[in-house]
Amino acid sequence: MKTYIIINNKEIDLEANLSRARTIITLGRESEEAWNVIAVEDERVDLFQCQFTRTSEGVWMVHNGQWRTECPKGIRSRLQHACNLCMGRCVNPRPAHPTYSWRSPEIPTLLNGTELNHEGVELKDGDVIEVGELKVLVKT
Repeated sequence: MKTYIIINNKEIDLEANLSRARTIITLGRESEEAWNVIAVEDERVDLFQCQFTRTSEGVWMVHNGQWRTECPKGIRSRLQHACNLCMGRCVNPRPAHPTYSWRSPEIPTLLNGTELNHEGVELKDGDVIEVGELKVLVKT
């Protein structure tokens, strides 16, 4: 079953954004500091607002915050793994074994008015994800 999110009347197919290298769909503020799969132009949305993951059963979950790699240059990878985006200038002593950390947003992510945590909640048709004034509708 397909799952879509609708932001500002734009429908986004979550599954279409997955790939062999990308298994997490991130949503956050558009910025040069952090690349998000779904980037929004809203200063009230955190760089690392939330992420969508799909379970092995095909169920989509939303989590408050994002898993991100630690990059000594401050560059954030599009693929959320050792990225080599710095064109070989990376000083990461362990590029094959990146260090991940959980980044929580300053403003909490709400699902149907309830604050989410990092563990995540299953998405259902008609759910509304809120961050400040931004509203994201879930459609299955």
